[in-house]
Amino acid sequence: MAAFIAAERLSRSQRIGVVAPSGVYQRFQSLVRRISLGRDLGGAAAQMERLCSLDNAAGAEAWHFSPSGRGSISVPPPDARRMAPIGALNLVTTPYCGGERWRWILPRGEPVADDNPGMIDLPVARSFRTTLTLDAAPCDDIAQEGILHFLSTLFDLKTEIEERADDLFEYRGLRCPISPTARVNLIRTEQAAAIIMAIADRTEAGDFVVAGPENLSGEEFLERVGDIYGVSLLPLDGKALFSRQPSAIDALFDRRLMNFAEHLGQPDREAIEHAYAAAGMSSTGFRLAPVQFDALVERTCKAQQSDYNARNCDASKPLEIRKANTGGWELSYSATGDGEVVVLLNALGQGPKPLSRLTAHLGPRFRVLSWEPRGLGDSEAELSLLDHVADLAAIVEQESPAGVHLVAWCTAPKIAAEFALRYPDRVRSMTFLNMQVKSLDTPPGFDTPYETDFEALFSDLQQRPSTASWIATSLTSQGTEAGLDLITEADGDEAEAILAAMNGDLRMPVLRPFRDANSTIRFARQMTDFWNYDVNDIADQIDVPILIFASEYDRIAAPEASKWAHELFARARLLQAPGATHYFLYDRADVVARMIEWFVSGDDMPEPGDGHMTAAKLSVLADTAGSHRVADR
Repeated sequence: MAAFIAAERLSRSQRIGVVAPSGVYQRFQSLVRRISLGRDLGGAAAQMERLCSLDNAAGAEAWHFSPSGRGSISVPPPDARRMAPIGALNLVTTPYCGGERWRWILPRGEPVADDNPGMIDLPVARSFRTTLTLDAAPCDDIAQEGILHFLSTLFDLKTEIEERADDLFEYRGLRCPISPTARVNLIRTEQAAAIIMAIADRTEAGDFVVAGPENLSGEEFLERVGDIYGVSLLPLDGKALFSRQPSAIDALFDRRLMNFAEHLGQPDREAIEHAYAAAGMSSTGFRLAPVQFDALVERTCKAQQSDYNARNCDASKPLEIRKANTGGWELSYSATGDGEVVVLLNALGQGPKPLSRLTAHLGPRFRVLSWEPRGLGDSEAELSLLDHVADLAAIVEQESPAGVHLVAWCTAPKIAAEFALRYPDRVRSMTFLNMQVKSLDTPPGFDTPYETDFEALFSDLQQRPSTASWIATSLTSQGTEAGLDLITEADGDEAEAILAAMNGDLRMPVLRPFRDANSTIRFARQMTDFWNYDVNDIADQIDVPILIFASEYDRIAAPEASKWAHELFARARLLQAPGATHYFLYDRADVVARMIEWFVSGDDMPEPGDGHMTAAKLSVLADTAGSHRVADR
C-alpha cells in the first residue's frame, strides 16, 4: 500500500522521504520501482530517499502505515515538537501491512504495540482503514499484506510439511479458524491506494473505511484458494477450533495466521459508501469478480513456487572460498554478501547443508561467513573446544576485527560464549539457535534421549573402539531421524509426528560424523570434550546482547535447557517457535533470517523482560512544494 502511494506521488514529480530501517528501505525502494515500471516517471524515481531525522520537516505531508489494530503513531516529545509544522498527517492501517510473516514466533498474547508512557500521540488529519487487500506482489516479506499474508502462510506451511511427508495433503485437509458463513471482504491494493489518494486530494480531514463493495463467503474463499494450492481447506468457526481438538498442524496454521479471522467481515455499508463518495468514485467499478480473484491467487501461487525454487537454487550455489591460518593449519571458509559481518557457527561434525538456506537468506543483507568445523578428517589433529575458538578468532581477525555478530547452532553456542569471554570487543551480538547446553553438571532432566543415549554410546566406544564401524554402519544405513537421535514415533496423532520429524533433505547430511569408523571415534571424543565445558561457569562474565532461540519439537537440544541458559546470561532474550524442530534454521530459514536481522539491527528491540516489540512501520512524506521532509517515529 505504501509503495503504491509512493509511486503515485513520484508520478506527480513530488519528492519522497522515507523513514524506515535501512534494510526495510532498500526492499521498499525495490518494490516502488517494480510498481512504477508501467508508469512514466521520467527521472522521478531518483526523487525518493531514506531519511532518519525530523529536521526541516515544515510543510511536508506525512503518510504513516501500520498494521490494523496498531494505528497510533508516537514519537518522543522533542521530535514531536518538530512535527508541529507538518502540513498533514495521514494514517493508513491495513491487515498485516507487510513485514509480519515471521512474527508468529513471538510470545502469544504479548502486546505488539507502540504504547510507551514516554511518548505522545500526534494529531491525524486523515485516517484510512482498509479491509483485506490483494494484488500481485513479489514474495518479499515486506509486500505480504492482506490476503497475501494468508497465501504466503499457507504456502510456507504446505512446503515445509511436504519436505517431511510429501503426500499428507493428498488425503488430509487443513482446518482454518474461519466460519463457512463468514464474509471475506476484499479489495485490490492498487484500487485501495487510488481511493485513498483521491480522498486525500479532495478532503482536508476525516476517517475513512476503504473496502470492496462485495464479499466472498468463508466457505467459497477457502474452496477457491484450496483448489489452487492443492490443499483441502476446511472452514471451522474460531470459537469451536480448540473444542474440536484440531491436529497439531491445524493449530500451527492458526498460530502462523496470527488472528486472521479478526480481519474478516463486511464493514458498515454507509461507511464504505462514504469513502467512495469522498473519493468522487462509484463503488460499482471496484467489484472483484471471482475470475479476477482466482487469477490473482494463481499468479501469487506461481510466484511463490518460483521464489521457493530460486531460493533452493541459491542455497546450492558455490560460495566464495577464503583461507585463514590457525595454529599452523590452513582453514577454508566461505563468504558471501556485503554489510555487517555475521558469522554462522556450525554444529560440531556438520557440513554446509544445514546452514545453506540461512546463508542464502542472510546474504543479501549481511556479509556471511561459515565453515565446516574441523576434526573429523584422518589428516587432522583431534580438536578441543578451544581449538574451535582459535579457528573463529583467526577468521574474525582476518575479516572484521572491529566486531562481528555470531549466530551459533546446536553445540556452537559454547564456542561463541568462550570466544566472547576472550574477545569481548569483537562481539556485537550473539544468537544461539537450538542450544545444546549439556555438561557433566547440567541440571537433571535437561538431557534429551539423543544426549543420554549418545553419552552412553560414546562411553562404550571409549572402552571398545572396535564397535565404531558397527555404530557408523548402523546409523548411516537407516538415514532417518530415528537413526540419528534414537527416538521412536512421537506420541500423539500423525500430525504431531510429522511436525517432530526431520526435513528429508537433511537425513543423510546430518549423519556426516558417522561416515566411517574413524570419523565416529573422532566425533565421540570431540563431543565428550564439549560436555566437559559448562557455560554456567562463564555466563556471568559475558556482557553481550544474546538472543536464545528454542524449538517446541527439538529432540536434540531440549527447549527447557534454553530456558535455563536464558537465566544465566544478563543480557539474554528467549524466543521459542511452536511446531518447530532442531532444524528450524533450515525448515524456515526465512523466519530465522528475519529474526536475526531484527535482533542484530536493534530496531524496535524490547528491553529485557518486555516480551514484545513494535510492529515494523513506514513513514512516507511527500512535499507538494517540491522539497522533501520527513517525520521520524
